[in-house]
Amino acid sequence: MGYLIPPSFRTSTPLWIAVLIVIKWTGKGLSCPAKCSCEQKTVNCSRKALDKVPGSIPLTTRELILSDNKLVTLPVLEMSYLNELVYLDCSHNLLEMGLDFTFPGIVKLTYLDLSFNRLSFVTPYTFSQLNKLLLLNLSSNPLLVEVKDKAFDSNPLLRFVDMSDCGLTYVGGELFKDLHNLHSLRLKGNPWNCDCSFLEFCNWMKKADVVYPDSDEITCNKPELLKGLTVHVAETKLHYLCLVHLDFQDFVFLGLMAICIFFGGTLVAWLVGLATVIYYHPVMKVDEELEEEEYRMI
Repeated sequence: MGYLIPPSFRTSTPLWIAVLIVIKWTGKGLSCPAKCSCEQKTVNCSRKALDKVPGSIPLTTRELILSDNKLVTLPVLEMSYLNELVYLDCSHNLLEMGLDFTFPGIVKLTYLDLSFNRLSFVTPYTFSQLNKLLLLNLSSNPLLVEVKDKAFDSNPLLRFVDMSDCGLTYVGGELFKDLHNLHSLRLKGNPWNCDCSFLEFCNWMKKADVVYPDSDEITCNKPELLKGLTVHVAETKLHYLCLVHLDFQDFVFLGLMAICIFFGGTLVAWLVGLATVIYYHPVMKVDEELEEEEYRMI
């Protein structure tokens, strides 16, 4: 179906072209994607067996639900146009994010659900363009094995983070240090390796004013000595195992060493004094005899 061009516009072709472009983008901004349902500013595309994100999402969308599909990637450029989007649910898909992946710059996004996917890494670049983010759900990503230090430095407003049921064995003590607004953190179901390098994060957990809703289920998987213990209990044992500590036997040993050093020093000093006396006494006696003999000759 074409557009009928009024006679008055025939002499103003550039203006008419501009009008057509506006009409086209307006139609794109207001249309509802095929297979999806739209209500007000919510677009629901869940459970549609989609293998790619629909390309005609209204630009005024505030809530986008893409859960339970077969999405492998997200179109960075197209999604960055959704400037009004505040809620995005991409759970239960096949999304993969490598070391060089950067999430689309959706400037107003506050809620992001990426649970039940195939994420493997989170780097300082992954969410670097989402500085309004309040809630981040990364749970149930069994391939997620590393969240690098400073991964959330660009998300200072984060209040709720869920990293439960992933493949994490270790996180650094600096990861959440600057998230002063963090209120809730879920970490259960990870195969935590509670060795000495994990102690720094344990210390942060103990001191931070953060709620751990699943604290009784955050348990160590390694080493064997601490397996099955909650991180809170393991933290106490790690202090004992990893930091300098003294048992009763250590104090006894140090006491004996001090006594040995004292008596050894005393003995050495006595021997040096004795040797000095022995060495200088004959010399002094000879000098006295020479002086006496000289006196007699006078």
